[in-house]
Amino acid sequence: MIREAKTHEDLVGLAEVWTAITPREPMSAEQLERRRERQPERLYLAAEGDGRTVGAGLAAPSDSPGRTFLGVRVLPEFRRRGIGGRLFDTLVTHARAAELEWLSTMVSEADADSVAWAERRGFEEYERQVELVLRLRGDESFPPAPDAVSLVEVTPELHDQAYRLTREAWEDLPLLAPVEPPEFDVWLEEEMSGPIAFGATDDGELVGFAGLLERDAPGLLEHGLTATRRTHRRRGIATALKRTQVGWAAAHGYRELITFTQDRNEGMQAINLALGYEPQPAWISMRRRP
Repeated sequence: MIREAKTHEDLVGLAEVWTAITPREPMSAEQLERRRERQPERLYLAAEGDGRTVGAGLAAPSDSPGRTFLGVRVLPEFRRRGIGGRLFDTLVTHARAAELEWLSTMVSEADADSVAWAERRGFEEYERQVELVLRLRGDESFPPAPDAVSLVEVTPELHDQAYRLTREAWEDLPLLAPVEPPEFDVWLEEEMSGPIAFGATDDGELVGFAGLLERDAPGLLEHGLTATRRTHRRRGIATALKRTQVGWAAAHGYRELITFTQDRNEGMQAINLALGYEPQPAWISMRRRP
């Protein structure tokens, strides 16, 4: 049976399915609830079998105008029973109620069956997110700051400046489809809710920042956006911020860092690779007309 997931218990089941399939991209019921509060047009679906949730469906407005994101997850032992197709059809019907140009989804390069499943439903690749992982030894150290720049913790007093840097960085992301930066409150929750964020200041002004985000997986942290003011790029600031994050994570008992970079963002990929991050299977962004 497929039904709309409305209660907290429903969302717990959805989150468990999502996390079981993509454990390095965990989801919680609380996250789903907060996001639905911000976007009431979201639709969450639960597929039930053997007395438990075995599949999850999500339709949500994207950060790109005119696009709705669709996500379908079915536990491996319940696949090839038509559950994913029924979830997908219900999500598409819901999405078509809005005016939009594209339906989008994201699939792991490592999951050939899911890539083929999406292609059979008319989705085509248009972009990739490169996933990179750094495994920490525990003795990594903090670097010195670049000349004329100080490295500091980003405290609430600096949030407005950090948000302005975020908007500037989003404008410069090498994306095929235009995206809108998050609103300030959403940015605070999604980018600044982790254990710490570091900034680079020049004469008291914030010219770069980078946050770390908590993941449900033990010992794992995710890099948030690394942003540098246009006037201060190519001075080693982004590298220094990332190295500072690495040192802090190692000193606080974390043993793995994960980051995602657009496949055309060659500059940030070069920084990550130079710091020892190892590429993983990419996440493929796919889209089709409604």
